[in-house]
Amino acid sequence: MSTPVDQWRPGMAVTAGRLQYMLERRSETLTVTSYGAQPGGTVDAAPGIQLALNAARDAGGGWVIVPAGVWLLSSLPLRIYGNTRLTLMPGAEFRRNMSETMILNGDAAQTFGGYTGHSNIVIEGGLWNMRGTTAGLTASAMCISIGHASDITIRDLEVRDLPGYHAVELNSTKRGAILNCRFRGYVDPGARDFSEAIQIDLAKSSGVFGGFGPYDHVSCEDILVQGCYFGASGTAGTTAWPRGVGSHSATITKYHRRVRILGCTFEGLLQYACSLYNYEDTVVSGCTFSGCGSGVRLRTVILSDTEDTKDPSGTQTSASQSMRNISITGNTFRSGGGYDEPIVALGETSGQVLNLAITGNSIDTSASAQNGIRLERVERFTVAGNTVSNIDGTAISLENCTNGNVGTNQIYTPGSHGITAVTCTHTSLNANGIMYAANNGILIQDGSDIQVKNNYIKSPGRATNATWYGIRVSTNASSIHITGNKTRPNGSGNEAINGLSITSACTNIARYGNDWRGSQFTGGALSDGSTSPQTSASDLT
Repeated sequence: MSTPVDQWRPGMAVTAGRLQYMLERRSETLTVTSYGAQPGGTVDAAPGIQLALNAARDAGGGWVIVPAGVWLLSSLPLRIYGNTRLTLMPGAEFRRNMSETMILNGDAAQTFGGYTGHSNIVIEGGLWNMRGTTAGLTASAMCISIGHASDITIRDLEVRDLPGYHAVELNSTKRGAILNCRFRGYVDPGARDFSEAIQIDLAKSSGVFGGFGPYDHVSCEDILVQGCYFGASGTAGTTAWPRGVGSHSATITKYHRRVRILGCTFEGLLQYACSLYNYEDTVVSGCTFSGCGSGVRLRTVILSDTEDTKDPSGTQTSASQSMRNISITGNTFRSGGGYDEPIVALGETSGQVLNLAITGNSIDTSASAQNGIRLERVERFTVAGNTVSNIDGTAISLENCTNGNVGTNQIYTPGSHGITAVTCTHTSLNANGIMYAANNGILIQDGSDIQVKNNYIKSPGRATNATWYGIRVSTNASSIHITGNKTRPNGSGNEAINGLSITSACTNIARYGNDWRGSQFTGGALSDGSTSPQTSASDLT
């Protein structure tokens, strides 16, 4: 006998007891053929499938089964309601045959606000073929569109060759999971070179979410994207997706929170694999990015966007807002393209990126002078334990950042500098290994209260002889503490001018216990033009 504990509801894991519960109730499932839908790909199956979905609605919930076969959908969108599980069995294909969204959770006229719309839904299995290169089907469309909902699971399915919009949109959704899905093939019908396969969005307006209102600016929370693949389909006339997971609209005072992107593969995407716009409490971990235009972008509300800088009442704030608590950890980035950096975090003067950890990532190769990791207007950050190799630009670039630590990173053959800190404050560059930098090993320009400690720099200035430095401090930098560092020239070929160079515009320099030895430096091991640097290990008072 089943017990309530053993029962299965949409979104619950399948245990032995719950499997038994399902087997006992096989007669309660709703097979679409019982409602007139027929496979074969020649007759519209959508009316029969909708009747089965309606039957589940009328019963207060149910399990709709789509057997193997090709199911032509010429009457769209399908509408799925609360407490429904829609299962496409192995070998089942939904073949779109109308220029419309495939499926929505509810009706166009509904007015459920917040997360009170049709919820507790599972959509699983099958090939969802959007046929975006087919005549009459090339206009922008969605595949799966969810809004004002909670407890949504989408899993084990493939969306193929979608034109213009998104494979899955979770809008105003709480507790959503997208698991083990494949997003292959995209068609840009024009001016849609930024679309995400999975869009996480808020109920901002009909232009943002066209399915239904109300437009109460409710955002998404507790979203999991795990084990998914994003890339190309190989269909003639299609590309890989521009973006994998992300957002491109915002409202001041609102955030998407507790988003986790875990163990996914992004291959050949044209722009950002993950574009985390106005997110908080977010993790990207264990993912692989291969041949993408850019990897992970963190972005506060864009100050110049006059729509996104409005508050829920429509009042123009003319300001951004800070976002916080982001972890980018344990990912692999390979063969990055020239669209943007593999990892980039960008704040605004009125909205910084706060509490950021970038740790344990492996980054190998970027193009078009892109840096490996770039932070701008980021506060309270850690960039640690990353391996950054063969980057076309600077390996780790900081600008207008404060209260951070860049430590224990291993950097190999960057095409520009190893690490740069421009107009940064209260930041430590500690125990990094920098090998064969084309330009400077470490460059500090302007800024104050920076610790440069225990770094090892080998063979800086490899691009041009007698031009660069092991460590360069310039442009009015102040209160710079340089201790325990070691630089070494290459020993042949192009060499740096100095192991350490400090210009006369810099003040309050303390340096001691460093090792600049190497007769091959073209201008000598050390050049310090600052006024009265502190060079002993005594206390400063």
